Amino acid sequence: MATAEQVMALYRNHFPAFLRFAFRDLHPQQDFVDAAHIHVLADYLTRVAKGEIKRLIINMPPRSLKSFSTSIALPTWLLGRDPTKQIISVAGTRELGADIEMATRSLMSTPRCQSLFPHLKPGGRRGDIHLPQGGRRITGTVGGSLIGRGADVIIIDDPIAPTHAHDPARRKAVKKWFDAEVIQRLNDKKTGAVIVVMQRLHIDDLSGHLLGGEQPQNHPKWVHLNMPAIAMEDEVWELSDGRSFCRSKGDAMAAHIEGRRALYDRMFDIGAYNFGAQYQQAPFKNMNEKEVRGGCFGGPDDEWGFPDKWFGTVPETTIMAYEVFGVGNYNPGAPPRKMTLEEYERYGRWSTDYQRRLQIDANAKFGPPEGETWPPIKLGVDTE
Repeated sequence: MATAEQVMALYRNHFPAFLRFAFRDLHPQQDFVDAAHIHVLADYLTRVAKGEIKRLIINMPPRSLKSFSTSIALPTWLLGRDPTKQIISVAGTRELGADIEMATRSLMSTPRCQSLFPHLKPGGRRGDIHLPQGGRRITGTVGGSLIGRGADVIIIDDPIAPTHAHDPARRKAVKKWFDAEVIQRLNDKKTGAVIVVMQRLHIDDLSGHLLGGEQPQNHPKWVHLNMPAIAMEDEVWELSDGRSFCRSKGDAMAAHIEGRRALYDRMFDIGAYNFGAQYQQAPFKNMNEKEVRGGCFGGPDDEWGFPDKWFGTVPETTIMAYEVFGVGNYNPGAPPRKMTLEEYERYGRWSTDYQRRLQIDANAKFGPPEGETWPPIKLGVDTE
């Protein structure tokens, strides 16, 4: 059994362990659910702390502990290990920034955290946690000036609110602010780290801007940690310690916290666009206010084996129910499949025969001409 000092050493040197320590310290009445995505998130943040990742974008659904891990636990751990480190934490609103700072101060000041890092004595005025050794954790707001402030690590948390994500002027302002203010504030542009943590809100939000932009040569490249609420393909997450976590297509990210049924209901509560962006991290490029898709759609083949085709509108939630949750026998938003050459020839032959029969009998039905069967009888196959 590990001794108390060995456990303390684990918390000091292993961020995933400290993350659990920090959650229990701040939320003693809540159970910490040890989901796989927490291990993956903690591993990526550990790689930032080690200098292996210098530009990180984290896109995860709401209530997945991404902000707690990135904006509260990580700065506390970094300053506990190096009380001279300079950190800037920027939030999308003053209220969010104040909440994150208050939680960080509270964590640093708990008796257990003080016993872990006795030198971690947070002082300073509001918006500027200052340590006696010179380390700082400065609070900023997206859009505000960071002139005169330098940092080893800059964290951008939820840079734009969902209610503002569809305002082109607001999105442009966030992107212009980032380009003008953030990277320039790093004490060392090559070794300093920048983390952007957010749920996706728009195809052209800050994450989209950074992922779609040109990567200058000899500059750190953006690493993308992208975890949708429901896996759209089989996933394998390799961790630095040799472990790996697998998730099959269709599985929920944390089924014991919010399973498929709860997420399915959530999709109908908030609409297809919001669910696709905030929960699946895949905002639609185009979406009308009614959230319906119009056009030419195809269903299963008709009774004669020809592609079905129909025109109309389909709710995006119905399409997403199939594409994300696998509900239904076919994708209601799929275009009709194209006919094969054999089908074209058969359709032409049948149509010619049908027109001939209509001349004789006005009640004739479309179907195979005399001498043909449907489905065709394959030679050598016993049909009895």
